[in-house]
Order: sequence, then C-alpha cells, then structure tokens
Amino acid sequence: MAEEITAPETTQVELPQTEAPETNGKSEIIALAIGVAGWILPGLGHALQKMWGRALACFLTVGALVVFGAGMRGNIFTSNGNDAFDSLGYIADLGTGSFYFIAKNIETGGADVSHAGGDYGTRFLATAGVLNLLAALHAYEAARGRKA
Repeated sequence: MAEEITAPETTQVELPQTEAPETNGKSEIIALAIGVAGWILPGLGHALQKMWGRALACFLTVGALVVFGAGMRGNIFTSNGNDAFDSLGYIADLGTGSFYFIAKNIETGGADVSHAGGDYGTRFLATAGVLNLLAALHAYEAARGRKA
C-alpha cells in the first residue's frame, strides 16, 4: 500500500509594520532646508537641531580634511573636467559646500600630484566632500524624525 506524503502545514508569522512618520509639507521643507544648510556649512544642519556634539564633529572633521588636503597640494577639481573621473572628483569636492571655496583659496600654488603628498591630499579633499554629504543626509533624515 502506498502512503500519501503530505507537506507539513505552514504558519504565517505577522511581522510588525513600521509606519513612516507623518510628514506635512511644512516640516518636509524645513527638513530639506536643514539638509541644505548642513551641506553648505558642515555641521550646521545638526547645530540647527541642537545636536551640538555631531555638529562640532562634522565641522572639525570636514574642516581638517579640507585644510590638510589643500595644504598637501591635492587636486581640487573644477567643473570643466576632461573625463568621468574629473567629474566625479568635482562632485566629491563640491560636497564640502562652502569649504570648497576655502580650499581653492588655500591652494594658490596649484596641485602637485606628482608626489605622494599631493595624491593623498586629493583623497583627503574627496573624503571631506563625501563625509559632509553623508552628514547633511543624516541631518535631513533626523529633521524628518527618522532614526538613522
């Protein structure tokens, strides 16, 4: 006699639904303004929300990376890049907000990437920009009421 094989019954587990915080138009505009402020001046987005430790950490870290990078004569990219890497470098450098223009004023002798110091300086400047963009995104998300 052949026995019938049946599949075991499966039970469905209900996962808790996480609801996105309710946002209205005014709070979304304020959050966007905080994010843009955090991009223009590193740490300002957090300072506007009274997150003083994060604001100071962002400002000092991005500022130090820009000063060291420009001081090491790293390449500060411009908008008229020759290839995709120049364009990506410009976007990364522009991520430092107002510090981009400070770096251009610090580095008056031009870039010197023929030495290791100049090459590391280029990396410091790009890192400062990406770090500031991430900090501005965090300030924006915190202003929207989302935990990051």
